[in-house]
Amino acid sequence: MRSLAFLIGFIICFFIFIDRLIFAPKKSFKTETGDIARFWQACDRLKQAHNTTDSINIIQHQYLDQMSRSGKKFIEARGYTAREYVITLQKYPKYFIELRKKTDRLSLQLPAIDTAFSKLNAAIPGFNYPDVCFAIGCFRGGGTKTKDKETLLIGCEIALADSTMDISEFKGTLYHMFSHADGNITALVAHESIHCQQWNGQNNSLLSMSLAEGGADFLTQLILHNNINRALNTYGLQHECALWQEFEPQMNSTNISQWLYNASPNENRPADLGYFIGRRICEAYYNKQTNKKQAIVNLLNRGKYLIVMKESGYNGSCKN
Repeated sequence: MRSLAFLIGFIICFFIFIDRLIFAPKKSFKTETGDIARFWQACDRLKQAHNTTDSINIIQHQYLDQMSRSGKKFIEARGYTAREYVITLQKYPKYFIELRKKTDRLSLQLPAIDTAFSKLNAAIPGFNYPDVCFAIGCFRGGGTKTKDKETLLIGCEIALADSTMDISEFKGTLYHMFSHADGNITALVAHESIHCQQWNGQNNSLLSMSLAEGGADFLTQLILHNNINRALNTYGLQHECALWQEFEPQMNSTNISQWLYNASPNENRPADLGYFIGRRICEAYYNKQTNKKQAIVNLLNRGKYLIVMKESGYNGSCKN
């Protein structure tokens, strides 16, 4: 009987150990920057191209086919093609000359990411360190994550932009974004890393999605004191009540096109104002909670979006 009891105890301890080994948060991360060098090497080869077909083949074979495993996930996530790269390079030649200088100095920003992750780890229970892959895309998103939430995929053509660069080749959303950018990648990486901590996000309503994006912005500001989407927040605060009165009747809809990921905004206001509304709701909720650690946990649990909304008491700072 003692042998049987010992065996049963051993089996239980073994499975507890395996469970903790498999599901324990990862407390270190790797950065992949090699794809940036591969991109510029491919660009240098373009001087040898005689026509568009040659250019497409060079980008395909010298960049896309040679990318790291994470880099290929970056391409897959955005759906970039060699033809799109060639078109993009031809459209923004001045910008890419300056971008190359920015990527040459990327290593100077990497220690700040390590510091940011350490602070996030201290503030967020069970923080899981994601790896970070830096590559160059075609302006269809600065940052995203892999489906398994293990790796952040950062598009440096957006992430490293700042207002000192020549942005005369752009117009619309990109021009507005770059004219207010500071080229600091830490806030973007932090925002995307917080998405990796979010879970239970089955609901795709405007409210739920706005709290996911706004929550990542809010926690980045709260923990790192890094004001991501500064220009968006400036506009939002100036028009907060009117925005809320427009947002509230739509918040249970799954139509997010006027509030999130809308690259072609209304001429009179910036895109992605759902980020601002979500951030303000999360901020109001957090400020009302006495247990701040639990408040952070609840903000990461996207299944609690209705509770967060209700307990926030948020009304767009409307006086009536």
